Amino acid sequence: MELTQDYKNIVKLRFNDPQSLGNTFFDAFFEGMKNPNNFDDSIFKNLDLDVILNYLKKSHTEYLTLWFPKVESLSKQLQSELGLNDLTLTLQTFLVNYYNELSNHINFEEKVLYNFIEKLLKGIYIETEKKFVLNHFLETHSHNVADDLDTIKKVLLNKNPNLLENNTAKELFNQMSLIHNDLAIHGIVEDDILMDKIHQYIADNF
Repeated sequence: MELTQDYKNIVKLRFNDPQSLGNTFFDAFFEGMKNPNNFDDSIFKNLDLDVILNYLKKSHTEYLTLWFPKVESLSKQLQSELGLNDLTLTLQTFLVNYYNELSNHINFEEKVLYNFIEKLLKGIYIETEKKFVLNHFLETHSHNVADDLDTIKKVLLNKNPNLLENNTAKELFNQMSLIHNDLAIHGIVEDDILMDKIHQYIADNF
């Protein structure tokens, strides 16, 4: 998977003050993006709750308004090259369903979890709401929405192994891998960092 400089520049803007984080932070962050299994989530542990929330919210916006539309555009380009057939119809159907799944996933996180955090940052805290929100999030949070992108790539290559020789398909797969890894890092930050930050913020302020 290739991380272009354009992508790196856009992702840096997810943070309130990227300059203050320095090259070491972003070097580790982008290395993790290339291989989420080796991502060092400790680089997020010194960030404040509002900074992490801003990163997560802005990444949501990018997924829906920038990166996924790029996938759709490449899909249409591939269809114009290969024609309307079983492969391109499978991809088209997948993308429609995937966008709906991703949108629902994001909508749930923002309305339930992120809304709760925004209240905390404004000084509003209700113990019963915390129990409901955090328990509900932990019980229902799933990373399937990221893994689906790997599945569709395998399905398409099974239908036509020669796709790897098509430049549009290669760019499409690269973009899918980018979103998959980005979502994987996003999930790690939510599961392993954000939960601890919420509990610590409550302990320190309420």
